[in-house]
Amino acid sequence: MTRNVLLPLLLLFSLSTCVLAQTGIEPRVLPVRVQDALRFGTTDPLGSARFLATGGSMTSIGVDATTLHTNPAGIGWNRFSVAQISPGFGLLSTDNQLRNGGGNPSVMSTKGNFMIPSASYLFASETNSIDWNTLNFGVSFTRLANLNGTVEYNGRSEGSIIDGVVENLNDGFPDPFRDVLAQRIPNVIQEDEQGFFSDFDLDTSLGGQIRREGRIERTGAIDEIAVGFGGNYRETVLWGLSIGIPSINFTETRTYNEVDDRDEITFFDDAAFNENLELSGTGFNLKFGLIGRIGEQLRLSAAVHSPTFWTVDEEFSTDFTYNFTDQGVAQGGTERSDLSVTVFNIRTPWRFAAGAGYLIGRKGFVSVDADYSDFRGTSFASDDFASVDDAANADVDNTLASSVGVKLGGEVNLRPFQLRAGVGYRTFPVADLRNDEDAANLNLSLGAGYATGKFFVDLGVRADSRATFESPYSTFRIDGQVVDTDRSRLTGVLTVGLRGF
Repeated sequence: MTRNVLLPLLLLFSLSTCVLAQTGIEPRVLPVRVQDALRFGTTDPLGSARFLATGGSMTSIGVDATTLHTNPAGIGWNRFSVAQISPGFGLLSTDNQLRNGGGNPSVMSTKGNFMIPSASYLFASETNSIDWNTLNFGVSFTRLANLNGTVEYNGRSEGSIIDGVVENLNDGFPDPFRDVLAQRIPNVIQEDEQGFFSDFDLDTSLGGQIRREGRIERTGAIDEIAVGFGGNYRETVLWGLSIGIPSINFTETRTYNEVDDRDEITFFDDAAFNENLELSGTGFNLKFGLIGRIGEQLRLSAAVHSPTFWTVDEEFSTDFTYNFTDQGVAQGGTERSDLSVTVFNIRTPWRFAAGAGYLIGRKGFVSVDADYSDFRGTSFASDDFASVDDAANADVDNTLASSVGVKLGGEVNLRPFQLRAGVGYRTFPVADLRNDEDAANLNLSLGAGYATGKFFVDLGVRADSRATFESPYSTFRIDGQVVDTDRSRLTGVLTVGLRGF
């Protein structure tokens, strides 16, 4: 029997190793609210070490409080109360290279953070009913998204951020947080009968390259507390309902600098553009799920997640610097935007999930989950949901698409030890990349556990790898600067718990 369950796990491990080598691609430039739609919508519970190690595919297997965030019917299986806590560690490494100009160096960035990605308590109780023989209560905390990361880059190439400023001014759509600031600095933006222009548009500057460098620092996370009930009907159908209360705390700081260190651009000396973004808020959602027991070994599950209704506080500010020398006189300066303090509401899309699990006696299990959500269902509104943000919602409808996620995992029980493995796959919900296999997000998970009496300890590790792009600005005259970024994230979770106390 042990061999029968080992073979599927070995096959799963081989498949995971192959697919992890592929990478995804993110679009370089997206409207601000579309970025928010992706940030709030692409969440995935880390959960306990066991849940993480099996790829998050336990919605039909249950007996883990993390299922309160996926399919709350999973807690209906529990016959014993369980308490557990899961400290963890995340490590993100990025290899960044400025594409434009050619021959630019690769810059490595690494950022780690300690966290508590999961903690939970399940209270199992029996009823006096013959048909409805269990009614369990659970509360769980988990991390839905780790938003930490650092990107650094430098190199030489043509063009300048001032090109983007000039283009927007000529098009009549200046950005108040960048273009308007540049206009305030005397003599930076020139104008003639053909329109606006800058130092980089002069014939004597064409073909010149400047040195540029930048850094993007992101910190924060999306977490969720889930409270729910689950029950068992005649050992055949399980049900569960949970209330989710997610929260976000996120900070993003972007610094960008360019300098004419070889004096190849007439007049221009250096420029800089810095952005500071802070998001904080809470939300509310409901989840309902069912699990059907088909015979002794097969389990089928289904769940529906309501939209999450978020209220988010946003603070945003920028500063723009431009310095140049004209006839030996240094000119230029720095302009800072006012601090923009706004409140917006976002409603994430519905999510539908289904799964299947197969128990191999008492020796382990293999399970698979799939979920679907259409990101065009994301909606932005005022702080009281009374009026919609038509422009933001139009950007969402024109840019985003649906997303499908699939998770496959399993466990071998070699009492008192357990071995686990899992793999996850998710399509990227941007319309232009919806069917692009290279744009999918993939991850591999492995883990082990030990249980004796009422005590158990589990270890789970997940590896994610994908290719992305960053861009400090974009222009039409000269290709906007593009930074190719290969990201590798390693997440480790250690769960310690007691059951049946």
